[in-house]
Amino acid sequence: MSALSAEVVNVLAKRRAGGPLSLTVDEVDKILSELGVPLRGTKAVPVPLRATRIHFRGTKWLKPDHPDAAGHRLVDAADLPEWVRPVADKNSPAVGSVGAGAAPEVDEQPGPKAQVPFQFEWSPQPGVNGIGSGRNLRGKSTILNVLMWSLTGRCPQFQNDVRSWIEHVEVDWQVGTEQLRVGFDAVDGVATGQVVSVTEVDSDTRSTVIGQFIGADFEGVMGSLMMARLRLENIPVWTDATARVHAWPAYSSSFVVRANQLDPIVGNEQTIGVRMMQMFIGTDWAPVQAAAMTARRGMDTARATAKDKAQAAGEVVEASRSAAEKHLQDLRAKLGKLPAATLDVQGMFDAAARASDLARQIHRLEVRLIEQASFAETARQQLKAVKARVHTKYEDALAARFFHHMRPSVCPRCAAQVTPERQAAEPDKHECSVCASELNLEALQSDVIVAASVPDQLVGDLVTGTSGGNGEDGNAEEGPVDEVGAAQTAVSAAEAAVAKLTGKIAELTRERGELAARVEVGGELLTAASERRTLELDLARAEGALGALTRSSDPRTVDPVDPVQLAVVEAAEQVLKKWVKNDQDPMLVQISADIERLTQSFGADNLSAFALSGAASMALRENGVKQIYSGLTAGEKLRVKIATAIALIRHGYVEGIGRHPGFLVLDSPSAEEMPEEDLATMVKALKGVAGEAEMQIFVATRNAAPLVELLPEANRVVAEGNSYVW
Repeated sequence: MSALSAEVVNVLAKRRAGGPLSLTVDEVDKILSELGVPLRGTKAVPVPLRATRIHFRGTKWLKPDHPDAAGHRLVDAADLPEWVRPVADKNSPAVGSVGAGAAPEVDEQPGPKAQVPFQFEWSPQPGVNGIGSGRNLRGKSTILNVLMWSLTGRCPQFQNDVRSWIEHVEVDWQVGTEQLRVGFDAVDGVATGQVVSVTEVDSDTRSTVIGQFIGADFEGVMGSLMMARLRLENIPVWTDATARVHAWPAYSSSFVVRANQLDPIVGNEQTIGVRMMQMFIGTDWAPVQAAAMTARRGMDTARATAKDKAQAAGEVVEASRSAAEKHLQDLRAKLGKLPAATLDVQGMFDAAARASDLARQIHRLEVRLIEQASFAETARQQLKAVKARVHTKYEDALAARFFHHMRPSVCPRCAAQVTPERQAAEPDKHECSVCASELNLEALQSDVIVAASVPDQLVGDLVTGTSGGNGEDGNAEEGPVDEVGAAQTAVSAAEAAVAKLTGKIAELTRERGELAARVEVGGELLTAASERRTLELDLARAEGALGALTRSSDPRTVDPVDPVQLAVVEAAEQVLKKWVKNDQDPMLVQISADIERLTQSFGADNLSAFALSGAASMALRENGVKQIYSGLTAGEKLRVKIATAIALIRHGYVEGIGRHPGFLVLDSPSAEEMPEEDLATMVKALKGVAGEAEMQIFVATRNAAPLVELLPEANRVVAEGNSYVW
């Protein structure tokens, strides 16, 4: 039975309108435990974290003309380690071309490098430790980066050359009363090593391996070791519609204040600024409140997701309903356009059979028609030939009559005179009066003048023709006339047959057309009947689908959240918010006063009336005018952020509560509008604060003079002029 659950039961009883919610304290305990909400607050007691020794070594690969390269062995580029080999050598034509879009940092002087071994070792002291140089890029940040690398397990953003130079690191950490040594070998920023616990028994140093790592394992090993030893709790938050747990990376990043990373005011993770502040202030119920709020936001997200899904489903149903209605209307419209006549299937089949039979008859008649038409054409040609022959004979007969009754008086060839004596002598001498040829006496008796040498057939024709021409034989024309008549009769008969066939074909074709039209109409009706059947089935389905969509109406939102669990967690969140506020508000007043005092001691005496709220926001006055943290200049933000971090540390150690281990790194504070005299003021103030509360602060700056002036030699590493820190 927990105090939290007992208070939740009371809240639920007051909230329930229809009577108390029938939950016992044990039941609430079970619900909260199932939701991952701790039942009890934890007393936050700070555990000191101190760096007692920093050691790293490696090899610098310098250009031959570098001042520090003098006297050191030169190594050909081909013999250099792969990770320090000049880029120009890696991408030479012999090796391969740079990929599309790549922009490698080409070495200015590819070729041999000077091999310059180095090592650095320093034992920082409690209080303020300074790392300074006369110029930038002299190794100050490298010392801090190595320090944080060993603490977080995550390789920092070294310069590329420096990362490749470092080969071995050892850092000793004092965590409470335990001494840990983090040692590892490094190859281009990839660490392989172990964490050992170092103890001294009767002047004998013993080491116990408590963790080993390779590469990415390093961060996880350091997180598991440090979270437990520093008594830090996971920070659950709900972000991006999912629950996340912030742990060692978030805590360790808050130990560093950089001039280029000043938001939020506490830590360096914007989404957990409030939670980080609550953890460092040390209220007992802050972790429980974070867990309860995360659980409640998870339920809210689940409900919102279910609602969105239901809304999306409702929109789908509505769209489906509209589509179903339109489909139904389209089907009805198509049915209305189909012909309503009833189909006589048997009649259609009989008509089709009759039309097919007629088509065969028409085909046979057309074959006969072609034959008869050919015969008629032949008869017409024969009639024409007979008429021509008869006409020729008639003309020959007329010519014979004409020429044989002629009595020429002049020879048609020589124009010699044909005397009457010679004409009178023809019957006696039997000679032609023109050509003196012997005459055919038989023909002469018929008054036909023809030479005896002319064939008998021709003579007979001439005699017959000549005598017919005189009209003496009425039957002379009977032969030719009969021949023409016969031919004419044949033509008439053939043409009559053609006309009969043509008429018959036309009659059958007309009948077949009528039958085909009936069959076509029947086919259309048959197709329409089939289409009607299909449409009626589709219509039935569409009506059923529309009915189902109408009956289902809009999908209901199914609540994925147990209302009892939600009521419990909301009540718990309400209780915890009140408890945390009651514990935290008095502390915030004290911390705000410390922030104001420290900020002004850092040289920002124009800022006053600081008020750090429970939402991790800062209200203040600037020259008497209301201001907020986000409205300050970068230099003012830097002073306020450092002052806030130190105030939280001091509060924890003075009050004996809180979770900040008292370890703080200030990287290049003078980079943000902080002149040397203000930096000296800050360092002096930091020394004073470090004397009041147990803490270790590292300050890395290019202004080395205040460090030399204010810090003991053991507390500083300073490179003056153009010298390097290591």
